[in-house]
Amino acid sequence: MTLTDMMHSGPFRCHEDAVEILEVMRRQETTTYRRTDYLADPKNISILDGSWRQRIVEWMYGVVDHCSLRRDSVAVATYYLDLSVDRGLVECRQEFQLAAMTALQLAIKLYDSTLVKLDSMVKLGRGLFTEEDVVAMEAKMLHALKWQVHPPTPVCFLRQFLRLLPTSVAPLTRYMIAEVTRFIAEISVCLYKFVKYPPSVVAYAGMIIAMERLDEATLPIWQRQQICSTISHVTQLDHLSTEIADCVEQLQSSLEKNISLQDLMNAIDAQCHDGYSKVRSTEYSTALTGGPAHSPREVAGRRL
Repeated sequence: MTLTDMMHSGPFRCHEDAVEILEVMRRQETTTYRRTDYLADPKNISILDGSWRQRIVEWMYGVVDHCSLRRDSVAVATYYLDLSVDRGLVECRQEFQLAAMTALQLAIKLYDSTLVKLDSMVKLGRGLFTEEDVVAMEAKMLHALKWQVHPPTPVCFLRQFLRLLPTSVAPLTRYMIAEVTRFIAEISVCLYKFVKYPPSVVAYAGMIIAMERLDEATLPIWQRQQICSTISHVTQLDHLSTEIADCVEQLQSSLEKNISLQDLMNAIDAQCHDGYSKVRSTEYSTALTGGPAHSPREVAGRRL
């Protein structure tokens, strides 16, 4: 049986365009939107470090929460920021802060239905920059990005991976996988060490961790095997590969270092059940990518 036949038969019947979308995004993440370890450059390491970048990304999440905006915009903004540094747009910490504010403003304009006025964004930046500063930086950023402003983030891959799940996977199980993986994706956005991993790898590693945290009654072994087999066939991502295993290990380490994983899972489990009761099973993916939601990183009452 060919992959196409498998996609249209048995327990899969996934959307054919999901396969095409994943193929395009996989190509984009290794070409147009490929990020490098830019802190390995002595010029950049003298300007900032991973902890400073993390503080800036945390500030972005604080802004979108304060304004009740889509949290997904932060991952996009972080891409703009990383690529701008990588392409020589930032030469000091002050410019990095300005680039971060500009990247977030640009991501919100492109990805959120709610408009944040430029003067309001400047105020949220504690008056460090003027509106003219942001406008000028946006022009430079768009030039540095070559107007390529639609990076595939881990959540973008997650959306498509969810469409590959066998129809035998219960809706609530799908919802729980989605919520836990989204939580993990947000952690990866904050921490610089995950820049080196393609977003597809981060999303898949997050799904693996999410599935491992579910008992066999919720997600039987045979279903896990089906999921891994399908994703492997569609994306050529092998869950046993060194890259995936390393990313899983790094994510697990970050989870265990920053918060109690078991407390987190208990909190997210309650959140998922509560959230799922408020949406129809056919809308769980919309709930995942829709409007503002409380950060899963805050569910357990602790921060990164």
